[in-house]
Amino acid sequence: MNMIGAFFRTVISRFLLFLIMVVAFVPAIIFFLIPARWRYQSKLFFWFVNIVYWAILKASLLPVQFVGLENIPKDTPVIFAGNHQSSFDIPIMGKLANANPHVWLALKDLMESPILRFILPKVSILVDTSSPWKAVRSLLQVMDLVKGKNIHIMIFPEGGRFDDDKVHEFFGGFAILAKRTERPVVPVFIHNVNKIYPPGSFLVHWYPIKVVIGKPFVFRDGETDEAFVQRVYQWFVKESEQQE
Repeated sequence: MNMIGAFFRTVISRFLLFLIMVVAFVPAIIFFLIPARWRYQSKLFFWFVNIVYWAILKASLLPVQFVGLENIPKDTPVIFAGNHQSSFDIPIMGKLANANPHVWLALKDLMESPILRFILPKVSILVDTSSPWKAVRSLLQVMDLVKGKNIHIMIFPEGGRFDDDKVHEFFGGFAILAKRTERPVVPVFIHNVNKIYPPGSFLVHWYPIKVVIGKPFVFRDGETDEAFVQRVYQWFVKESEQQE
């Protein structure tokens, strides 16, 4: 009976997702043609993006609970840092921006996808990890984009997607951004999202998704980048032990 329910839920969810893509296609093309310097300042564009995030979450037919929304600073641009176990993490994290301007950091390797090759350059800064210099250059692009602007930064510090229920080693780029931009890092742990659509599975499995937003992390006096990264990392490790 569970398999039958999962099958119908999967079919309905994917049909709804298809409808969202159809409805959003034309407005997205129009918005993507706007030069980046204007697009990242457009309230209308990010209102549209927020609606898409909301629609995707609803189309999943899964219960999503947000805990700790009061920890997100108001009227202050932040760095949202989350664990990454599924593509579903993206609308969940994006919804936290609450229709405010935000830019994603995405691995350049994702450009191999024909669809993402068109979308990613419009909503993210591509990070090339093939060499330290190229990675630093990507961070400099982010800092130049957000300098003096109310733009959130969205990042998955593990540097990739993992579905093994473990928190993997963090890359230190988010610490550099936090120090240079003087922005707080808001940690976001997403529980159970790796279980809804396991690798190789056609079915979308029913699991309640719990999103925990922690208190912002800021650099302490004299704290090194490495110590800051470890402090944030340990929050994620502790939160992972609460997996439901």
